[in-house]
Amino acid sequence: MNGDNQQQPDEHQSQSDAGQWEYKPANQQPPALDSPNASLAPSAGLGLAPAQRPLARNQDVSWTASEFVAHNKGFTWYALLVLAAAAFAGVIWLLTRDFISVAVIVVVAILLGVAATRKPRVLEYHLDNEGLEIAGKFYPYGEFRSFSVMQEGAFSSIMLIPMRRFAPPISIYYSPDDEEEIVNVISMHLPHEERGHDMADRIAKRIRF
Repeated sequence: MNGDNQQQPDEHQSQSDAGQWEYKPANQQPPALDSPNASLAPSAGLGLAPAQRPLARNQDVSWTASEFVAHNKGFTWYALLVLAAAAFAGVIWLLTRDFISVAVIVVVAILLGVAATRKPRVLEYHLDNEGLEIAGKFYPYGEFRSFSVMQEGAFSSIMLIPMRRFAPPISIYYSPDDEEEIVNVISMHLPHEERGHDMADRIAKRIRF
């Protein structure tokens, strides 16, 4: 019959007319990229593996924060300061009969009272690849040997430990949302050091100074 005798279209001819290569199990290898019938693979397959992609980190971070954590001090706090100073001065007087020692205690108590009334300033902080800038003053990383993350109740701060023996450490404050980014930048230039609060910090924290 005519339908049975009708010649089937040649497979290779149909592929040539379609103008597109089609992969079949019999094919040993895909066509070369310079073949006119070759189709490019999806671009996602040409990218780097995730482990080979460079990890980008932002080395330029700016923020504003208080220069220290302020505790509310009412009349009771100042009254207790006066009573403690008077009691301590009285004990020193009974033991030494030294006016100078008593005068030193009184002066220290007055200075503590004046310092307690000071409100923290809002400072501008900036970190980059060179160092830390606080309110326009620049501190290069070379001045520090390590850093520590200090917990202060609900807040955290970063303490930069100086290279010089008697130089005071630098403490920086920030919003909790910025901690990870700030720590990532600093850790690229300084090693992290586990460190606790010293005696003076513990006393100041206990008396809410």
